[in-house]
Amino acid sequence: MSARLKNLLSVALILTITCFSCNENGDNKVSAQNKETPVKWEKISSGLKNAKLQKKPVLIFFYTDWCIYCKKMNSEIFSDPDISQYMNENFYNMRVNPEKDRETFEIMGEKVTPAKMMAYTGSNGFPTILFLDNQSKPVTTLPGFIEKKVFISVLKYMKGECYESKISLDDYIKNPDLCKAKKD
Repeated sequence: MSARLKNLLSVALILTITCFSCNENGDNKVSAQNKETPVKWEKISSGLKNAKLQKKPVLIFFYTDWCIYCKKMNSEIFSDPDISQYMNENFYNMRVNPEKDRETFEIMGEKVTPAKMMAYTGSNGFPTILFLDNQSKPVTTLPGFIEKKVFISVLKYMKGECYESKISLDDYIKNPDLCKAKKD
């Protein structure tokens, strides 16, 4: 085996070990460090019931323990005081690891697992955020890491139900008043 191939395999092994050595508890600590307004994560079954009763929209964050961008969402996005406060005030927030969480919950009259729910939405990567409207019906999913500036705009777009006015997210980000104008 050539020296170059050995070096490449060593780097691959180190990266693999690094990815698998990170654990879920580290994610919780990052979110918990935001003492002002940490995101209030609820269990999916109770969160969905409460959201439906209070007619409040839902944000479900699908993650895994090994996902680097999931950890980045926790450390850079969910730990931001403005974002976490907005999430807590306007959404029921649920954090679900489909590789570990086997709790079934009811959505749109069907009992499903988190993995099945992801499959229904066509999501196949992590992180993925699923938004449900205030009737607990799926609206859209957002795959991957989302920058702060865009994420707060997405939250406001979803809360304002701008999608019902057929306004694109891109147009809303350029001019948030479009949503208000369409509703009036």
